[in-house]
Amino acid sequence: MNLVNANTKRNSGPGRLMASLATTAFVLAACGSTSTSTSHLPTGPVTMGVLSCFTGSLSSLGAAMLQGSQVAQKAINAGGGILGQQLVLQHADTQCDEADGAVAARALLANSNVVGIIGPETQEIAAVTPIVTSAKITTQFQGGSTLFDKNANAYLWRDSPSDSQLSVAMALYAYNKGYKKADLIFYSDIAAQTFPPPITATFTKLGGTVVKAYTIAPAQTSYLTTVQQVIADAPDVIFTQTDAPTAAVLFRNFKSLDNLAIPFVGTDVTGGSDYLKAIGNQVAHDHLISVYGVSVSGAATDEFLKQFALVVPGANQQPLGNANYAYDAVISQALAIDKANSILGPDINAAMTSVTNPPGTQCYTYPSCLALIKAGTEINFDGASGPLDYNSFHNVFGPYAAFQQSVVGAQVQVQVLDAAALAAATP
Repeated sequence: MNLVNANTKRNSGPGRLMASLATTAFVLAACGSTSTSTSHLPTGPVTMGVLSCFTGSLSSLGAAMLQGSQVAQKAINAGGGILGQQLVLQHADTQCDEADGAVAARALLANSNVVGIIGPETQEIAAVTPIVTSAKITTQFQGGSTLFDKNANAYLWRDSPSDSQLSVAMALYAYNKGYKKADLIFYSDIAAQTFPPPITATFTKLGGTVVKAYTIAPAQTSYLTTVQQVIADAPDVIFTQTDAPTAAVLFRNFKSLDNLAIPFVGTDVTGGSDYLKAIGNQVAHDHLISVYGVSVSGAATDEFLKQFALVVPGANQQPLGNANYAYDAVISQALAIDKANSILGPDINAAMTSVTNPPGTQCYTYPSCLALIKAGTEINFDGASGPLDYNSFHNVFGPYAAFQQSVVGAQVQVQVLDAAALAAATP
């Protein structure tokens, strides 16, 4: 577990580098001096925590979450701060592990005096949930687990779509491409195993056939037996998610036996820098499509990209995949604090839907939304990832897109799958 302030330098891989923030741009207050736990108003800078995987095979998830949070931090502080105070960030490393996630969550709450948390994404959410709930801390996580489709925990808010929606998007993309016969290869990770059932149900509903779903153990030296079985099945497409080391071996085995003749459609994890580095840009370009949530066009996305350019300068820089979700989470939680006029957890939590859901005047940037709140106007913040209209289970819905890796390292959008198309395809 590592608890550090959020302007630590971090490299997320070739083609999708995360630049560090200048120290002068984000001055972090010492732990314990950000706010008081008894007053509803801050006495100094307001701290939010970023809780994610910053080491290990899925560290790209943490890199994206931190990047999006830092872009939001820039926008908020330039737009007047939260209740007149600057926003600071602290982040802690869950290592995508339940035990480490619990330690990280406790340390973050004990050492940073945080008023809200962004994250985590994977199975450690199960261990983190009772800790943040007991502390009455509003937590906007981005895990896709279908177990939270009927979430009843008042302090948990998922501002990225469920894996059930990602599964629908993957199946719809494949069917739109003309693929009618599929195999699935997912590794045995708990989070990865939530994908096969909804992919199978959707692909079947659309008229396709799933021959077989294979579950493989991670980090083996060979998957030749499984690869031989898949080739014998003769599918048109393979749906997949594994970690990066597993992907390196799996793709190498397919290369040796059939020259990667069967195309792959992967989850958002397959668009991460570690995964793409493991299989290589050329292989990814030729044989893999990654599907993940996409920014929508409009004022919110324009603002996100504008602020991103200030945080990560460079003509060829692009936001990391899924960074927009963290950006929206931080902005919306800041607006909830402004609306509640309080940094106390129950007050923030009660104000969440009043700044994100209709009715209310739509607004797309932190300064414009804040001005409306100060004027006493009800708002409906729509973010860079799309509308944040939470349902009764604190879940949101949004568009997806299919991406192809370029040989020089950029993700190129090849097909948009809008909410209406996904709703029609959902079993």
